[in-house]
Amino acid sequence: MTEGRAVSAVVDGQLDERMVNRALEAAAGMPPKHQVRDAVEKVIDVAEMDPVAAREALWSLRGDRTMMERLEAHLSLGAKRATFALGAAIQLAGAELASPDPDLRSRAPELLYWLEGGW
Repeated sequence: MTEGRAVSAVVDGQLDERMVNRALEAAAGMPPKHQVRDAVEKVIDVAEMDPVAAREALWSLRGDRTMMERLEAHLSLGAKRATFALGAAIQLAGAELASPDPDLRSRAPELLYWLEGGW
């Protein structure tokens, strides 16, 4: 949802599905080896605008099995590894967004490590 020029990750206490769709669609247009990286960059861009709402969106996402399955399907990992990787990335991002001076962009290498299956 937008208010002026700002983008909100949360609408009525739930993750804005349109934002997720835009991130997945943008990533789908990239070469396969860049898809996860591009999606992470888009999420970071939105999170930087409103870290509190982004953290709320992450916690909302954890309880949305359908959305989690959609995201897991975009990772080039087996089902169990994708679930674990996405959970680790959510935990890492949530902790960073809860810090007094959140800097999610500085955590991008760690997020990519998990989501690209570098572990």
